[in-house]
Amino acid sequence: MAVLMEIEYSGVTAEQYDLLQRRAGTRSGRAIPGLISHAAVISEDGLRVVDVWESAAAMEAFLPALRPALAEAGFPDPAGPPRVSPLHHVHVGA
Repeated sequence: MAVLMEIEYSGVTAEQYDLLQRRAGTRSGRAIPGLISHAAVISEDGLRVVDVWESAAAMEAFLPALRPALAEAGFPDPAGPPRVSPLHHVHVGA
C-alpha cells in the first residue's frame, strides 16, 4: 500500500538540502526504488519534505543510503518522527 511520509528539519538551508539531493536523492543520478514523488519546502524555519512511496517497506529500504548523506550535509535530527500515513488514492498526473 502506498504511503505518504512527512518530515521536518529545523534550520536546514537550501544549500544543505541541495547537497543531500546530489549525494543520495533525486539529483544523484541513481534511481530511488519505490519513490513515487518527492517535494521539499524551504522556509525560515527549515525544511519540510513530503514523499509518496509505493510502500513503507520501500521507504525503509532507502534509509541506509540516506543516513550517511544526511550526516554529510550537516542535517540535525528531525524536529520529530516522520509522519507516515497509508494513502487511499494516488494520482500522478500529466
